Amino acid sequence: MAESVVTDDDAQLRRALWAMASGLYLLSLTDGDRSHLMTISLVMQVSKEPRILAMSVERGALALEFLHQGAAVGLVFLDVAQVPLARKFAKPPVVDAVAMTASGVPVVRDEVSGLLLPRDALGMVLGRVVAMDELGSHWLITSSVDSMVVRQPLEAWSSVLSMSDTRMRYGG
Repeated sequence: MAESVVTDDDAQLRRALWAMASGLYLLSLTDGDRSHLMTISLVMQVSKEPRILAMSVERGALALEFLHQGAAVGLVFLDVAQVPLARKFAKPPVVDAVAMTASGVPVVRDEVSGLLLPRDALGMVLGRVVAMDELGSHWLITSSVDSMVVRQPLEAWSSVLSMSDTRMRYGG
């Protein structure tokens, strides 16, 4: 049996945190005529009643501008085969449906929320910002879960993309 070692080595700590199970999603935001899609991995359900998600967004991210302005929030679920789509939105600009489709990512705009959703995504849960708290390098965003858009049958949701399905590492 290996001997236990206590360490504060940053590289080892980062590697340990990377080993934590984490989904890989797209955060869809809209504020009037502007839309934004961003890859996000720091997400979890924190309340069942009412349904509340918590997500962490890096300070300086364009998404924070949308969130501070009360943007509609959608968490897009991707299939394990959609790694290239997750990579595409790792550091994205403001987007629109026409430009996205022209760049090879066909999207649809949800009629109720106005949020963009890649046509091949599994689906999306919709909500609104409940609270925002600045925590060092990131903001903790809590969002309600009010409804959902289903693009693929729920049986297909067993293969939701996670960080372990990629070679991506959250660099914070």
